[in-house]
Amino acid sequence: MEHTKELLSVPLASLVPSRFNVRRHSVGQVEELAALIEAQGLLHNLVVTELEVGRGKSRKLKFAVAAGERRRRAMLLLQQRGRLPKEHEVLCELVPPERALEVSLAENSGREAMHPADEFDAFKALIDEGKGVEDVAARFGVSVLTVQRRLKLSALSPKLLALYREDGINLDQLMALTLSDDHAVQERTWFDAQPWDKTPAALRRRLTVGEVEAAGSALVRFVGIEAYEASGGVVRRDLFDDEQSRFLSDPALLERLATEKLAALAATVREEGWKWVEARLNVDSMALRQFAPCVHTNRKPTAAEQEELDALYRRASELEQQAQALDDAPEWSPDEAEMIDLEEQDIASRRKLIHEALKTWTLEQKAHAGVIVTIGRDGDVEVMRGLVRDEDRKAIAAAVGAKGAKEHRDPGDAGDDEGTPSMSAASERRTPGCSDALIKRLAAHRTMALQAMLAQNTVVALASVVHVFVLRTFGADYPREASALQVTPQLSAFALEAMADDLKTSRAWRAVQQAKEVWRARLPEDQGEWLGWLIGLPQAELIDLLALCGALTVNALPGAGATGSANAIAAALGLDMADWWEPTAEAYLNHVPKAQIIAALKEAGPELAGGGVEAMKKDALVSAAASRLAGTRWLPEPLRRSPG
Repeated sequence: MEHTKELLSVPLASLVPSRFNVRRHSVGQVEELAALIEAQGLLHNLVVTELEVGRGKSRKLKFAVAAGERRRRAMLLLQQRGRLPKEHEVLCELVPPERALEVSLAENSGREAMHPADEFDAFKALIDEGKGVEDVAARFGVSVLTVQRRLKLSALSPKLLALYREDGINLDQLMALTLSDDHAVQERTWFDAQPWDKTPAALRRRLTVGEVEAAGSALVRFVGIEAYEASGGVVRRDLFDDEQSRFLSDPALLERLATEKLAALAATVREEGWKWVEARLNVDSMALRQFAPCVHTNRKPTAAEQEELDALYRRASELEQQAQALDDAPEWSPDEAEMIDLEEQDIASRRKLIHEALKTWTLEQKAHAGVIVTIGRDGDVEVMRGLVRDEDRKAIAAAVGAKGAKEHRDPGDAGDDEGTPSMSAASERRTPGCSDALIKRLAAHRTMALQAMLAQNTVVALASVVHVFVLRTFGADYPREASALQVTPQLSAFALEAMADDLKTSRAWRAVQQAKEVWRARLPEDQGEWLGWLIGLPQAELIDLLALCGALTVNALPGAGATGSANAIAAALGLDMADWWEPTAEAYLNHVPKAQIIAALKEAGPELAGGGVEAMKKDALVSAAASRLAGTRWLPEPLRRSPG
């Protein structure tokens, strides 16, 4: 059967899609095809049928494209970009409508795709002819990286490419083997491997054995790829990895460069006056156990540091809200979550740097302590100051011992202070004029003050925590005495609030919350990192944190069975409730009868009970008494002794 071809030149504007085209899926992007047509011209004619559109005088003859729709779209794209003139005409083959469907099917099914290996060779031939990589990429509408990848594949061992044509190796495996440029190494890696051990990942591992992968290496981030290459180091780059993985082939050179860089940084730190400074590539927890931390003080942040800390705190709060919004959303992008996580990590790192900069040591302390300069897990420099060797511990203890003795009171003398009498049987009696509810309210305030002071006294706090374990270890199964510290742990804030609804307005509450916020800002955002962070915390800071956490468990409420322990802690701390509590209307005066208010005024000062207070109504008396008692440091009896 003969088919005659009728060729005609049709204006591009007169070409329209056809219902006879068998391709029903989206035509997708035509960038690459447009580049090919611009570079090489239209290599294949379009197949069209005549199509009349419109009615009457507006009736026009169009040509529907039964085969070549992607080519039509590519030429329209070129025309929109000014690469083809508006009157551009296209050579087309005209077929009758009854043959259009058959021709479209034949054109789309009768072609055999080019083997990828042939494409690799063709690109190599173009480069060998003298064409540049960028030029080839532009003429074929592909990226420069695509051209580079095809050239890399074309340079593989001929044996492996022949095997690829025979389906003896797949494309992913070929891409893995391009990590080496040596044909012998490529062939040995492939042919010597067991059949079950020829995955792309396994091939890459064998080709890079003994090398350092840049991704995830703190050492590489610290030294820098550029510095390594500038020193003659060789880097393998995996063109077929979206992350462009890099492998450094000279670990010894990498370590030497890192050591030299650390040594230069250590020389700067040595100028601070420390007894010794060491540069170490890595430091683990076992290595740190041979050192004791040197107690330090924290200077106040400068205005700029405080401003930055405040800004970081605000941003962290915003990120927390964004993360919560993502959690609550029905759908969310992993990229958004990752961006939040990365910024939170950056904030935590910047906070840590500022807090580290606030630490200070005296010249005497530095004369007996040292510093380790090492590389952090993120590849940044980490300076561990204030480390004391075993042989220097006694010397530094003597240097700071006298100062420490002045800062801490002798617990044996504290019981004589006014307002903190020793425990006695009489202390358990009920106070006349005070209801059980009021006694509990006042005890809650006393407990909160204990927490605030204990959080600032690490010596007493540590001893109190140890006391809990001593009672259990040496006090038989049922010790007669209990500890005021509920180290189960069980925080007592809820129980205290239940007893005193005005507790959150107290000075002690604010002091405790401020201490909590300072530590919460330092903790890593991810709770899974807390234990590792605590293990690496200097012992002095760890004890400070222990003091706070232990303090928050104190329960000196009546019925807790810990009156003796609470009194002993109060005595050791020198607790004076007049520093923490005032007889306001909410705290005390609204809860006692008029007679007791008047008695309080007389006790605080005879002159305070004048002015006809006895004739006042309760509301007026409460207001007047609150004003007169303010600043007098008067305390009701339950706050002068242990609560019952």
